[in-house]
Amino acid sequence: MTAVAIAPVDLAPFAEIAEAKAQAMIADALAMAAVVAPCISTAEFSHAEAAKAVIRGAILRWHEAGQGGIQQLTSGAFSQTMDTRQTRRAMFWPSEIQQLQKMCAADSPGAWSYDMMQPRSSHIAECAWSSGGQYCSCGALLL
Repeated sequence: MTAVAIAPVDLAPFAEIAEAKAQAMIADALAMAAVVAPCISTAEFSHAEAAKAVIRGAILRWHEAGQGGIQQLTSGAFSQTMDTRQTRRAMFWPSEIQQLQKMCAADSPGAWSYDMMQPRSSHIAECAWSSGGQYCSCGALLL
């Protein structure tokens, strides 16, 4: 059993979606979310409600895609077109992918270290900096 579970009932307060369509959309969204953030498929995932909110938002946006209209106004030689249609591109926006991946990163320990050594000099031996000067004459500081 995965930690993130979404049912058609979770979508009902926001939109009227047929049961079969909602089930298919939920299955697709959970599968795509597992691709970008594999940890949401594990039972130990601790941010299930937050992930559910992100995925539910993507499903509702997908449901609303294509709705809207196009309006064109013309007066003499001038015209104006307003397009309020929403097109579906990807399942998740880049910000939603980052949120899901951040939820996974919070659960996994990462390697870290402190560098206690001074940075190595890339100045040539003839540089004024290497011989205690106040300036760099070789151009290494420009790199």
